Amino acid sequence: MRRTIILLALITSHIGVAQGLKTIYTNEHQVVSLFFPNAIRQAVVGSKNFVFSYNREIPQNYGLLQGTSGTESNLLVITQNGGVYSYLLAHEGILDTLSYFVRPKDRIYNIATKTTAMIQGPIIKPGDTPTEKTAKTLAIDNQVKYYRNFSSYQLKSNRNSLKRKRKKGLALHLKDLVYNRSEVYAIIDIKNRSKIDLEVDYVKIFKVNGNLRKKASYQKLPLTVLYRHNFPKVVKSRENTSLILAVPKFTLGDSEKLWIELKEKNGGRTMGLGYK
Repeated sequence: MRRTIILLALITSHIGVAQGLKTIYTNEHQVVSLFFPNAIRQAVVGSKNFVFSYNREIPQNYGLLQGTSGTESNLLVITQNGGVYSYLLAHEGILDTLSYFVRPKDRIYNIATKTTAMIQGPIIKPGDTPTEKTAKTLAIDNQVKYYRNFSSYQLKSNRNSLKRKRKKGLALHLKDLVYNRSEVYAIIDIKNRSKIDLEVDYVKIFKVNGNLRKKASYQKLPLTVLYRHNFPKVVKSRENTSLILAVPKFTLGDSEKLWIELKEKNGGRTMGLGYK
């Protein structure tokens, strides 16, 4: 947070208060995507009723935006090459645009090399001591370490229970959804009470909008998994295991729910669990 404040102060001192910024409209029912010329390094949203999700583990050039009705806000995005982009955010019930393709000339500022070094930390070149890893690799390592430590703590200490589903000797249990920083940690328990070992093909998380019986209005949107903790290859007969999937922070609209799907590898067993 301190680095963000320093950066904002530096930008403001050079360009003043930005005027005529573009407004991006979003809501809780649809996902608005923003594609930038370079991978995203950092993003800050001013109000809690707006969420901008992007991959912190592997830098990518796009992010997903959602928001609920309330106070209008703003979005500040910094790309890996130092480009600074700023937008106003507002809630709108019906959206005309769902994808924005940002051009390099849309940036409001370009961070100088000195400023970039201050924010990222020193860049370690091959041959430097004590390590040859680049600053980018170190940042990814630190993020993964944070995911791992936080997930490990939740598995040991979290005793909540949200929803449970049983089918053909299997039990899928959503224990909790823990919001932390810009991620949501889904704590999931799989119990195998059947006589056959369960070889896990995948466990996925979706946002579901509408009714499956009315296929024209039904949408099933996968959430990007940023990190998997304690993910099992096999859940043996009469055993159970707990795992965590970390996904970008999200919001659920009135007609939306969360859907967790489990599929067996080399077998026909599948099951899903819906939570609102």
